[in-house]
Amino acid sequence: MALTSALLAFAGMPNASKAADLFNNTNTMQVNYCPSPFVNCPPRFKLSAPATIDVIQTYHRAGAATAGKTIGLRDASGSMVLGPLQVTTQPASPGFENWIASVGGQQLPAGTYTVIDSQADTWSQNVQSCDGPGVAGAACNKGFAIVRGGAPDPSESITDCSATCTVPPATTSPPAFACSAHGPKSTCKRAAASTDNPGGGVFCTDGKNTTTCNCQTGCTTH
Repeated sequence: MALTSALLAFAGMPNASKAADLFNNTNTMQVNYCPSPFVNCPPRFKLSAPATIDVIQTYHRAGAATAGKTIGLRDASGSMVLGPLQVTTQPASPGFENWIASVGGQQLPAGTYTVIDSQADTWSQNVQSCDGPGVAGAACNKGFAIVRGGAPDPSESITDCSATCTVPPATTSPPAFACSAHGPKSTCKRAAASTDNPGGGVFCTDGKNTTTCNCQTGCTTH
């Protein structure tokens, strides 16, 4: 598909958040649409420290009604950590529109994330739109995206909890676990064995979310 004659008008995008740009691969060069296979279109970015996410924006060829249009974030394991979030749309350059998803200050730990968009075939990109700095195997021709947010509220915290088994679980030789948690409201301790937690394990909380880990069932967060 040939490049469109439209130029991006991100300078006129709504200032949906006063937060800083954690990721922004937009530019004002001529645009195209994500080529097939669309799986190559979602941009990736790296958070070097925990952050709160306020707003995610993408830029599309104007088309169908807003219903069904969603944005989300996946972590490096492929798990959806935000969304899919319903979007609102606003007109941009003629024939194009901004998709805007309000996140509301959701906290994420440091790591690499991928912006997921429900309509990659209308997602605009060009050779200057790339993955974020520090992303392994970074590539260009990625869909335009802006992720806005900031540092976590110091009164909040994020838990990082993982189980590491050094011996097979056994009654006479219980497994050993590693667990870490950080932040003013975070705690981490051993969890007693129970029906739901065979062999015992670890229990971490950040005051909002709780993670439990054991060798039989792995880790769950709720």
